[in-house]
Amino acid sequence: MHSKLLKLFIPVFIVSFLIPLFSVNAQKIGSIGFSVSPQIFEIDVFPEKEITEKINLTNKSEVAVPIEVRITDFTAAEDSGEMLFDESSQDSSFASRKWFRIEKPNFILDSGETEKVNFTISVPENAEPGGHYSVMLFEPQLPSFYFEEDQPRAIPVIGVLFLFSVKVFMLEPEVEQKLEVIEFSVPKEERLVILENLASAFIGRVVQAANEVTITKKSPSSFLLRIKNNDIYHIKPFGKVLIYNIFGKKVGEAKIPQRTILPGKIRQFPIEFSAGIPSYLKWLPESIANFLARNFFFGKYQARLELEAKSPVVAGILQPNIPFVLTFFSFPWQFWLGFMVSIGLIMFIVVKYRKRIKLATRVLVKKNYKP
Repeated sequence: MHSKLLKLFIPVFIVSFLIPLFSVNAQKIGSIGFSVSPQIFEIDVFPEKEITEKINLTNKSEVAVPIEVRITDFTAAEDSGEMLFDESSQDSSFASRKWFRIEKPNFILDSGETEKVNFTISVPENAEPGGHYSVMLFEPQLPSFYFEEDQPRAIPVIGVLFLFSVKVFMLEPEVEQKLEVIEFSVPKEERLVILENLASAFIGRVVQAANEVTITKKSPSSFLLRIKNNDIYHIKPFGKVLIYNIFGKKVGEAKIPQRTILPGKIRQFPIEFSAGIPSYLKWLPESIANFLARNFFFGKYQARLELEAKSPVVAGILQPNIPFVLTFFSFPWQFWLGFMVSIGLIMFIVVKYRKRIKLATRVLVKKNYKP
């Protein structure tokens, strides 16, 4: 009887001992990660065109992961350009997600394995000319034992962008101004707004016009640039901002990084500017030289915007005719006020205590003098 109980107890004990071990091992799985190649497709097509392509998906994780592949359309948020998923349209002439046929949308990817995801794109006959934008998402389908209890469950989803430019054989209507500068200015926190208002009111009374004046606290560290794409295709503007002083001499420039603007959207471009260090300050430590260069940036300046753009329907570089100049006045009053107060204080001490200073100087000279 005891031997039968013992034979029954041993397997139950082994199973009950191993289950927690497997559970602990599952909970201590490392982070899930993937890589894809290519990461973006820019495709120029005509209606009724069929394209066959593939994407290589590699599992960088330490475990096998079930994957589901799906397609969604996307648009972009104003200014930031942040991707926004959009499945509102069910019309295949607009919704490019409906153009895809994935050969194997569900599979299990072993650790370190690369899967070739084959797919076909069929552009319908009635596809609307212009830009269409989709993203292919690779979503891990992870069961609950992949995660520790009461811990956040972050599941990485990786995507591949598809930027379609659907063309037509007939001539398309020409857009007069494809790129429109909505705003080119200095950030408000870097300006003397009260002084600007006073100057604008004074100028308006003198010349009977509502003129806006931009006055900065010192050399601006950045500019605000917002550009609108009026075309039916996405455009990738880039360029630079050139800074000139009142004498027409270039004193610095800032790079405008390339960004993609979807049709009809406005996007903000980050522009960082650093005033050039004059030759007479280069002997100083870099931090001090930069500080002085920004505060020696005094007077009237012009920031000239130079833009270029890449368009899927234009061979080479598109150079839009957008002459845009921002005039501003730099008035680092805090630095100069502190500087003048310091100079005045030194002069006051020298004048008030000049006799004592002379006497102390004579004493020091006699003390250090050796005949």
